[in-house]
Amino acid sequence: MPDWQDRTVWVPVLTYLGLLPFAGCIVADQVFQAPLASLIFRAYGLAIAAFLLGSWWGIVLTRTAPRRMPWFEIGLSNALVILAVMIFLMPLAWALLAQGGLFVVLLAVERWRPVFRSAPSYYQTMRRRVTALVALLHGLMAVLKMSAPG
Repeated sequence: MPDWQDRTVWVPVLTYLGLLPFAGCIVADQVFQAPLASLIFRAYGLAIAAFLLGSWWGIVLTRTAPRRMPWFEIGLSNALVILAVMIFLMPLAWALLAQGGLFVVLLAVERWRPVFRSAPSYYQTMRRRVTALVALLHGLMAVLKMSAPG
């Protein structure tokens, strides 16, 4: 019987399940020629980026001294959300490549800033793997869109 409270199991499972919409959009785009698939792919990427960047607020506010305002991380979070929206508005193939790159940048910031490095090791391992997969899925979708006729 699974332990429903074991974070080391459920956080990675739920995170990896979060890759399914990306993969599903690629399948829908290629197999069914669903015209909205690439838009949904990009919108889901924007939602995930906003989710991650919003979570930075909770992380830095709970892991810094109560009398210290984490201006850098809060400001960077806001700036990167604005960048994520601007990326969403770019032409499709470039948006897909830039969005994939943005996920790599988010991970790099999380590895760079000490306040994020205190995350549990299972989470850090999962984040690296998921970020690599998300970047690959974005790259694949971009290549498929660039090679599509018309």
